[in-house]
Amino acid sequence: MIFHEVQQVFQVCSYLLSYPNKEFLESFDDLKEDIHLPSFLSIKEELFQFLHKCKQMSPSKLISVYINTFDFGKKTNLYVTYMSNGEQRERGMDLLFLKNYYKIHGFAVTDQELPDYLPIMLEFASHVDQEIIIPVFSRYFASIKEISENINPEDNHYGHIMKAILLALEAIGISKTVRRSETLCSTSFSG
Repeated sequence: MIFHEVQQVFQVCSYLLSYPNKEFLESFDDLKEDIHLPSFLSIKEELFQFLHKCKQMSPSKLISVYINTFDFGKKTNLYVTYMSNGEQRERGMDLLFLKNYYKIHGFAVTDQELPDYLPIMLEFASHVDQEIIIPVFSRYFASIKEISENINPEDNHYGHIMKAILLALEAIGISKTVRRSETLCSTSFSG
C-alpha cells in the first residue's frame, strides 16, 4: 500500500507543477480532499503547505512566481537533463533514452514536451511499478535534488513540491544518483 501512496504523490506533484491557470486554481479544494497519505504525513504536510500558500496569492502573483521559477530560472527549470548537460549532445542521448524507456513501458509521450520534463517523469512514475521507476529516478536524482536545493520553501511555495518529491523518492529507496544501472541495462531493453 505504501507504493500506491508514493504513486499518488507523484501524480499530485506532476499536476501541481502545472502552469497555474484558472482551472488549476479552482481545483485546490477538491485536490486537498483527495490527498490521502496515511503513511507519509510529512509529504502530506508539504503538499498542504503548498496549497495553503497558493490560496494566499493572487492569480497574477502565482503566474509570476511560476514563470520566474521555472521558465527563467536556469537552476530551477523542470528539464532534469538540462541540469547536467545543458544543450550538449549528451542531453540528446538522455532524451532519446527517456523517450524509449517510456515507450517500452507503455507510456506514450507527446511531442509537446521533452521527456525529461519533471512533470512528465512524475506522471510516468505514477503509472508504472516501482522497479521500473527506480533506474530512471536514480539516474536523474542529483538533478532533481539540485532543482529542489535552489527553491527554498520559505521563499517560494514550489519548494514544498520539490521537497515532497524528494521525500517520496527516498521512501522507495532513491537517495543518490546512479548513472548506469545493471538492472536498467539488462532488463529494460530486452524483448
